[in-house]
Amino acid sequence: MRIRSVFLAMVVGMINPAYAGSDISDKQVRAWVKEGKILPFEEIYARNKDRLSGHLLDLEIEQEHGRIVYEAELLDAHGDVWELYIDAVTGEVVKEEQDD
Repeated sequence: MRIRSVFLAMVVGMINPAYAGSDISDKQVRAWVKEGKILPFEEIYARNKDRLSGHLLDLEIEQEHGRIVYEAELLDAHGDVWELYIDAVTGEVVKEEQDD
């Protein structure tokens, strides 16, 4: 499964700083996951499988409106691109929008 390979690579610390939010380094993300301050994306995926179905195009972690969020860009079965913003602490989808 392609999505599993992508998020497993990110869980073990392969987050590229070029894709991370400007305030959050890959080292910081790994530390927060290890300390239990944020959920690893594997857990986020397990909690939101239905909403994260499709092909993962991009995954970033950033600060938005005072919270740390995973921003997942997905291509669904109909060829539509969706962006999901998922709270990295709670695993809750806080925003979902279709890309134009």
